[in-house]
Amino acid sequence: MSAAREEPTGAGATAAEPTVAEDAALARELADATGALLLELRDDTGPGRDREYRGDAEAHEFLVGALQRHRPDDAVLSEEGTQDPAPRRGAHRLWIVDPLDGSSGYGRGGDEWGVHVALVVDGALAAGAVALPARGELADSDTVATLPDTPVDPERGLTITVSRSRPPVELRRLAAAFPVRTVALSAAGVKTLAVVDGQVDAYLHSGGQYEWDNAAPAAVAVGAGLRVTRLDGSPLPFGADDPYSPDLLIARPAVHDAVLDVLLG
Repeated sequence: MSAAREEPTGAGATAAEPTVAEDAALARELADATGALLLELRDDTGPGRDREYRGDAEAHEFLVGALQRHRPDDAVLSEEGTQDPAPRRGAHRLWIVDPLDGSSGYGRGGDEWGVHVALVVDGALAAGAVALPARGELADSDTVATLPDTPVDPERGLTITVSRSRPPVELRRLAAAFPVRTVALSAAGVKTLAVVDGQVDAYLHSGGQYEWDNAAPAAVAVGAGLRVTRLDGSPLPFGADDPYSPDLLIARPAVHDAVLDVLLG
């Protein structure tokens, strides 16, 4: 394993159930600490599958271990952990984490990868944080700035971020309604923060994901005043026995309405 890393100490468990702000602060600190570990490992390991595999394994061990110490009574679902639903079924508090989102890009030495840490309480998103260590970005659901809800300009159209490998077929319908420019990016956290930062108008995905891909990005997006749904307008599921999630749309309310008007019209 890479050099030992001190865990955050400012957001430990309290006697009572933690507040939303405390959980968001813990999510932020653990995402940041896991990202720092991954940067160290990246610098110590040559590009390729070994870096990718070690990153997944060591980030999982560090992050899940820290959650077990800070929130010992909570359940945890990690991409690199067990997929058996029994340990988390019916959990009041469930952490959903992706210790290394975009592991292939990380293995190649790119910057489109991140760390996701989210908390679901009774099936609803409560807090979350996304770290993009190679880009120096870190956002959490409690302190993220609210994005202004500006209307859609029919002349300018929309800028939409999509998957590099699986661009959504729904783009064709949108392009028939108004001008659409696409920005291809990898990793759900990278695409979500592009919307949160105002670099693009929306994040549209229909190629399938899992809860660990979108829970933390969704929490941060909601904290920024954005809407997060499936492409039929229904809420994203969290805490299900099957963590598969078919599609999603993240955008400020005016853009979200405009996109769904086309897709559902």
